[in-house]
Amino acid sequence: MPDTFRIYKGENVVLEGVSPLEITGVGPDTSVAAGEYQVTRVVEDQESAKVDIPAFQTLPIAVTGVSVDPATAEVEEGATQQLTETISPSNATDKGVTWSSSDEAVATVDSNGLVTAVAEGSATITVTTNDGSFTASCDVTVTVPVG
Repeated sequence: MPDTFRIYKGENVVLEGVSPLEITGVGPDTSVAAGEYQVTRVVEDQESAKVDIPAFQTLPIAVTGVSVDPATAEVEEGATQQLTETISPSNATDKGVTWSSSDEAVATVDSNGLVTAVAEGSATITVTTNDGSFTASCDVTVTVPVG
């Protein structure tokens, strides 16, 4: 029969089973200090002394994509349109993005996705994720106000 291992956090057993074991419940991109968890080996109901698990770093949750809402917009010259990005997965570690315009003479965009219509024409507003450089875009048509 294979040996059983117990993983402790303080005095509490957080995991028990045969090797390999995987500690769960630690957040992504988290540093865990040496000794925060300990392990024991159990052979025929006899438990060894606790041994500190070395320090480790959990992996970040990577971005897999991005979308932008709305995907198209018609905005009158001088008006604004708020764009909203959605990062996938929703629990990704780095949700940072950069916004850009294909033609700032037509439409500009700030760091929060707020588009300002500058002059009649068309521009593509693109959002790019910091993690993975995924992109999504909104086609903006700027019109001249009637009247």
